[in-house]
Amino acid sequence: MAPVVAEIALEYKDTFIVAKLNAINNPKTSLKYQVRGHPTYLVFQDEKVVKRFGGQTPKGEFVQNVLNAIDVEEN
Repeated sequence: MAPVVAEIALEYKDTFIVAKLNAINNPKTSLKYQVRGHPTYLVFQDEKVVKRFGGQTPKGEFVQNVLNAIDVEEN
């Protein structure tokens, strides 16, 4: 999934930011956001989680999850 997420980050860099956090090295953050499985994706808007999803998500579905959460239509 990492190469796909990196590709999405570049492709949508003007629409949203993709950040990566190692849950094992950041247990407090993992606990705060209740990360129990890997990969887990959290979509933030205005400092709040507006969507969460996980697992091996196809590229198109990943992008739609994010865009729908931040209320942006894909061109």
